[in-house]
Amino acid sequence: MGLVQLFCFLLFCQLVLILSARYGSGYQYNCQRSFSCGYRGILHYPFTKAEQPDCGLILIHGCDDSYYSPKLIQLEKNAKNTELTAVIDQNTITLSDPDFYKRLQHNVCDTLNQNYTLPPPSPLVSFYIIYNVTLFRCNHGHSINPPRQYFKYNCSSYYIYYDSKQYSNVTIEKARSFFSSCSLFQFPSKDLTDTENILSFVSGQMVVKIVLSADCEECCNHRGGQCRLNANNKFYCHYVASVAEPKNKRNYFKLLLGLGIGLSITFVALGILIVRCLFRRKRAPSDLQNQSKSKSYNDESDPYRNQDSENGTVYFKIPLFSYKELEEATNNFHQANQLGSGGFGIVYYGRLRDGREIAVKRLYEHNWRRVEQFTNEIEILARTRHTNLVSLYGCTSHHSDELLLVYEYVPNHTVDFHLQGDLARIDTLPWHIRMKIAIETASALAYLHASGIIHRDVKTKNILLTNSFSVKVADFGLSRLFPHDITHASTAPQGTPGYVDPDYHQCYQLTNKSDVYSFGVVLVELISSKLAVDMNRHKDEINLSNLALKKIQKGEFTELVDPNLGFDSDNEVKRMIVSVAELAFQCLQREKELRPSMDEVLNVLMRIESGKDEPEHIVEEDVHPPSPDGNEDEIGLFQKTIRHPSPKAVVDEWDSRPTTSNTISGH
Repeated sequence: MGLVQLFCFLLFCQLVLILSARYGSGYQYNCQRSFSCGYRGILHYPFTKAEQPDCGLILIHGCDDSYYSPKLIQLEKNAKNTELTAVIDQNTITLSDPDFYKRLQHNVCDTLNQNYTLPPPSPLVSFYIIYNVTLFRCNHGHSINPPRQYFKYNCSSYYIYYDSKQYSNVTIEKARSFFSSCSLFQFPSKDLTDTENILSFVSGQMVVKIVLSADCEECCNHRGGQCRLNANNKFYCHYVASVAEPKNKRNYFKLLLGLGIGLSITFVALGILIVRCLFRRKRAPSDLQNQSKSKSYNDESDPYRNQDSENGTVYFKIPLFSYKELEEATNNFHQANQLGSGGFGIVYYGRLRDGREIAVKRLYEHNWRRVEQFTNEIEILARTRHTNLVSLYGCTSHHSDELLLVYEYVPNHTVDFHLQGDLARIDTLPWHIRMKIAIETASALAYLHASGIIHRDVKTKNILLTNSFSVKVADFGLSRLFPHDITHASTAPQGTPGYVDPDYHQCYQLTNKSDVYSFGVVLVELISSKLAVDMNRHKDEINLSNLALKKIQKGEFTELVDPNLGFDSDNEVKRMIVSVAELAFQCLQREKELRPSMDEVLNVLMRIESGKDEPEHIVEEDVHPPSPDGNEDEIGLFQKTIRHPSPKAVVDEWDSRPTTSNTISGH
């Protein structure tokens, strides 16, 4: 038997002994600190899987089912199941109650005859509906003189009154004086109450805040335990260990014996292996020296050669991960860990041994095209450092069986998820947050352009958000390095429908103005909350860019702007939205020469936010220093484009200029 085979045999024996001692000792794994729940992501206490009811306060069914299967939640044991539609943060979730919604559609009056009930507060946890509407039920015979802004809904034996402004100066306490003889009810609300149609705002979908008691909060978040009630319904903090205590001394002795024998075998085998290796090294020193010299020579001739192997530690100056390490981090790429998928691969949530949370992109195929995209994304992210670009932690070697990219985990979904996805009905993106997203995305793109990089796939799906709604621009598989001494690259158009620059699509010439066009679509999405491509719209408005150009040029902003942003009620918001819409109009011009640079877009956005923009004369001065090669054309172009930002001025006054004909080949 060879030395390696002997070592493997002894190691196997050791594992058998340890496992036998472990299972014979009564050791068993206890509750986990966190768990994966399909597309709802990673959850922590007080949530728990329904299969482990003693590990938390709120049970979730279906976490181990298929990735996109419904996840049902019980806010307390033995309560009815409702669908968990989103997890905003660890203490805020959205629920869907289809039974309530059906009853509401069938009979408004009967359904609104009593409060929507959540589980009552307990010594451990309380639940609150964040977005709700207050209704007063008053019998027909009562004499009521409500405030002027209150609507009245007529039922068979009573009226329902509610505040049409919802957030007016009339507080609930003050309103009670008008409705002292009436009953007060509260229900989940999905929209403003400025309509007589109750079905338009009372909703079966609700945002629920979970509030742990002070003792439970201290136990869970500061002492690492779990909240429990004893037989007398009194609180106590239960500490969760990774394994349970041994049952008795005999089992404890068996565990120590197994560990001792196993470790002894390991040390003996390692000792034999080390002696054998030293003996071989003494016998053939010249061979090792020759190999070392050869390796040194190759390192000098090719700086990336020694960095691109399964046994290397870095590749393009970023760390290399082994496939096994990432397989372990993602629970063998379990379907429940999927975060999403795109044109090039599937992204999985994972946790490294050092505790870092990661997102692992697993490319679909291992062919020359995928290797090119894999290498391209690594090369670009390895040379960039910006707070609004997603960080690349590492990758596998491109010689690996699987091509894997390892990024920082960004927990708060993508911008499109908040605008048109599961969180679209929730007011998590008020205007000041959307303005922040626009500025930070523009900052990231301006940085890329200054670094000679074109993103080529700018869209809301590639803009990730942190829990504080900071931007992380991601997905550089289509990006291209773009030297400053050329004007464009000739390449087949690639990108996402609805975002692709029409000039690039027609002329096959990629420039940084292609990113500007795509960003213009993003700006319109932030303004309107509409899809970039929607087949349900009129054929001339399927592309959001076409719809936006038409509405902005006609000044029909109210038909474009999301009504929930306060466009008609807040003059400051209205000023900013109109200015951003006009800037988007500039970015969406079909001819690339009519568009500003991304650096100029960033400067305009910052002026809009600060209130220093002038709607009819946005740019008075050069915002660029003279170019080092003396070419002032681009500066002049932008002055002509932005000086009069009204859409009509762009169309009527622009006199296009020819561009130079430098071209390079690309893919």
